[in-house]
Amino acid sequence: MIITLEKATSKDARTLHALQVKSFLPLLKKYNDEHTNPACEPLEKTLSRINDPSKEFYKILKDNVLVGGVAIKYTVPEKIFLGPLFIDPDYQNQKIAQETLKLMETAFPDVVFFELATISKEKGNIHLYEKMGYLATGEVKRIVGPFASFDVIFFRKIIKT
Repeated sequence: MIITLEKATSKDARTLHALQVKSFLPLLKKYNDEHTNPACEPLEKTLSRINDPSKEFYKILKDNVLVGGVAIKYTVPEKIFLGPLFIDPDYQNQKIAQETLKLMETAFPDVVFFELATISKEKGNIHLYEKMGYLATGEVKRIVGPFASFDVIFFRKIIKT
C-alpha cells in the first residue's frame, strides 16, 4: 500500500466535496449536527479551502486511487490546523489516516506544531491521534444543536522545539 498526498485544484473540488459528504454522513446521522458537520458544507467551502492562500487542501491517494482528503490552515507561520481529515468509509481502518498524518508532518519541516479536533465521543479518532503522538490540549468546545449536544476536543503535536 502506497499512500501519497497531492495538492488539490479547483478541478478536484466536486469529487472531494462528494467524498467529504460520504465520509462525514455517519457522524451527521449520529449527532444530528447540521451546523458544524462537514457533510453539510457547501461546495463553495471546499473551493475556499483549495483557493484561499492561508489554506491548502490535499487529496489522499492509496495506490493512486482517491480515498480521502485533508485540509490545512496556517494559523501562524509555525502552526497548522489539520481538518477536516476524511477517508472514504470503504477504505477506513486500513491505516491510511496514520500514513496521512505522518506525510503531513514531514511535508512541513518548518512547522513547530500541528493541531486538530474531534468529537469527544469518537474514541476511534482519539485513539488514532494519541497513537500518532497528539496530546489533548484541554480546550473543549461545546456544540449545542436543536437535536443533540456534544463536545469537540482539541489536540496538539509538537514536531520540533
